Amino acid sequence: MINQRQIEAFRAVMISGGVTTAATALRISQPAVSRLIRDLEARIGVALFERRTGGRLRPTTDAATLFHDVERYFISLEQISQSAASLRRRSLGSLRVASLPALYVRLLPRFIGRFLAQRPDFDIELVGNSSEAVIDLVSSGRCDIGFVDLPFEHARIRRYELAGVPAVAAIPLSHGLATKAVLAPADFSAEPFISIARATQLRTRIDAFFMTQGIHRKLGPETPLSMVACSLVAAGAGLAIVDPFTADSVAEPKVCFKPLEPQIEVQFSLITAADARLPGSARDFISGIQQEFALFAQSCLQRLRATG
Repeated sequence: MINQRQIEAFRAVMISGGVTTAATALRISQPAVSRLIRDLEARIGVALFERRTGGRLRPTTDAATLFHDVERYFISLEQISQSAASLRRRSLGSLRVASLPALYVRLLPRFIGRFLAQRPDFDIELVGNSSEAVIDLVSSGRCDIGFVDLPFEHARIRRYELAGVPAVAAIPLSHGLATKAVLAPADFSAEPFISIARATQLRTRIDAFFMTQGIHRKLGPETPLSMVACSLVAAGAGLAIVDPFTADSVAEPKVCFKPLEPQIEVQFSLITAADARLPGSARDFISGIQQEFALFAQSCLQRLRATG
């Protein structure tokens, strides 16, 4: 019967190209490697190498065929090893977190980095998706915690409201409105307006912002992402209103951000499955991110006022 050591010797010779280097890699003698190869050939009844002068080995076509299967075997072993390591980490604690893009880009990575620095054996998987998809991931148990911007009621979801933050106007730095400290609904009436996709809290509140003031907009492009809206503003496609977290993370030198009056409050929520039994680490995560959210929101607004 073929044994593990024979396969290891065969693989080492194939990879290294010789008995000497294979012996070094396996930390055994050269005669031991040669013996293992001969035993393997005798076991399967096929010559795997041509013996050359000086003890050199040249692989046969049969050796190449066998090596293909051997490599698949070792790759499978490596995958099993990685899975086992992941299970060990998860036994020490893990969280699967899903978030809409506004918080996925900057806030959550920063917080998670500090959270894990205090818990080196903890495991966190961060997934970015739309609010609708995040709700599905959490309600189905595929993620433990989610972050959304939709006001909703769901029988299988528990919702924790986070601090409300005011949205901001995104306008070209070269635009005449860039000199104003605060923008009102009427300031948007003469320019194409870049809309965030429907069925989101931000879109609903932006529409109300203009309707209550009787302002009719020239509707321009529409996008599901505030980051894309900012890029469209930079390209001269119009004006937009976005959440301050996106505004703080956008690297668009041609765009500036202004406060609005009246304010448009954006409310994000942290969600878990209604019947979830959260371990202490998850509760620490929730408590910590609530505090982080409030501090980050405050610092965002301070920077926006400073540059407004």
